[in-house]
Amino acid sequence: IIFLRKMARKTWAFFETFAGPDDHWLPPDNYQEHPAAVIAHRTSPTNIGLSLLANLSAYDFGYISCGELIERTSDTFHTMEKLERYRGHFYNWYDTQSLAILRPHYISTVDSGNLGGHLLTLRRGLIDLPDQNIWGDQLFKGIGDTLTVLRDVAETGASKQFADFQKYLSSLSSPGTMRFKPLQQCLEHLAKSSIDLAHTFDANTDRDVKRWVKALVHQCGDALDEMNFLCPWMTLTAPSAGISGYYETLEIPTLRKLNLFDRELPQAVENILGTHPTAGEAAWFADFSRILGEGSQRAGERI
Repeated sequence: IIFLRKMARKTWAFFETFAGPDDHWLPPDNYQEHPAAVIAHRTSPTNIGLSLLANLSAYDFGYISCGELIERTSDTFHTMEKLERYRGHFYNWYDTQSLAILRPHYISTVDSGNLGGHLLTLRRGLIDLPDQNIWGDQLFKGIGDTLTVLRDVAETGASKQFADFQKYLSSLSSPGTMRFKPLQQCLEHLAKSSIDLAHTFDANTDRDVKRWVKALVHQCGDALDEMNFLCPWMTLTAPSAGISGYYETLEIPTLRKLNLFDRELPQAVENILGTHPTAGEAAWFADFSRILGEGSQRAGERI
């Protein structure tokens, strides 16, 4: 399982690295490592379909957040809308930088069929997103996969910062069983610890090691950014122990549930504050209600 998960993380690294803005979010056909590094800046419908499902798989494995999945998918779709087609069919080869059709111009039933199958699968995955917890069980496992690959390439498992990070990660329970506030604290700790770990590598560090350190920092930061984006009210300092305690009881919601938080949470919080809140509590509640509405609206827009 460890071997397969490391292979999955390395496979995602190809799409994470090369299917980006420089190639209009289209996957290059291949990357040659030896004898010299060369990227084949061309793509086919099959490549595009595989890349779209790689995004979905990366989300399932805990390598990216739901937000990044949707952003990467949208960016690729916007590019696909720009590509010249023949009677609705995509041509078989495009230049990923100029988006020009590569000669000879032809349509492939095999590639068109592959893309059709990939899109049907992607559609089902996207439809399921609103009813999944916004942080799933794979979140910490996904970070662990990246850490394992980093340990292999850096050969630095003995460093204190690395050992501390790995020990803390191993101590965490599944996100699916955690409550809001503890999960927020875990994500903040992981984001900070990944940056501290990155600082232990100097300017002479191997390029491959730097790439995986950067991937770890991004992965931890992306998870925290997702919480701050969808639940910005969690960044407000609670005005009382009662409110803090209430946060401790909140379960991790689905997107659909989060979209309703602005209708459900204010009443519960008001009940905790009581009928005669202080001026500070009243001001906090006004900010809380406003920011809660922003988070719920973002969840609705994502759905």
